[in-house]
Amino acid sequence: MEEKAIVFESELCTGCMRCMTTCSTYNFGATSLSKACIHIIRHEGHAITKIEEEDELIFEALSCQQCDQPFCMAFCPTKALVLNTETHAINLNEDKCIGCRMCIVGCPFGAIRYNKEKGKSFKCELCEGDPQCVKFCPTGALKFLPKELANTPKINTLAKKYIELKPVIS
Repeated sequence: MEEKAIVFESELCTGCMRCMTTCSTYNFGATSLSKACIHIIRHEGHAITKIEEEDELIFEALSCQQCDQPFCMAFCPTKALVLNTETHAINLNEDKCIGCRMCIVGCPFGAIRYNKEKGKSFKCELCEGDPQCVKFCPTGALKFLPKELANTPKINTLAKKYIELKPVIS
């Protein structure tokens, strides 16, 4: 299987949270935003827009980046995190997880969660190579792209913003 990554295009996101409810239902059998492996965070838009514009909502997705050099794996004392060579996801073996949360400390993205009922960590494992959050995103804000194309949407968005702001910057 080709190495792929979940890509988020913030300008397409409406904040409906369908990705989160789909994720928790698929992975835990119940709709619970706290059990989703992907989290949508809401920001006000003045950080990247001109201050005189009306407030606009901007959404950001927080999910495992399936890093090439994963710190979570290095921090895990029981080696419960392993690379799935088929899906290229970093999977968490619950039988080996002791619930110490060191993987959470090691993740620079804050993308690993803790399940209090089980006393174990959990994270995105790409739904065995078919991410349900991507499938059920109604606006196409989530895409599952080959890793070499993963930054293309971000680059395109930044280029459009630069073109819009160029007269102001010059």
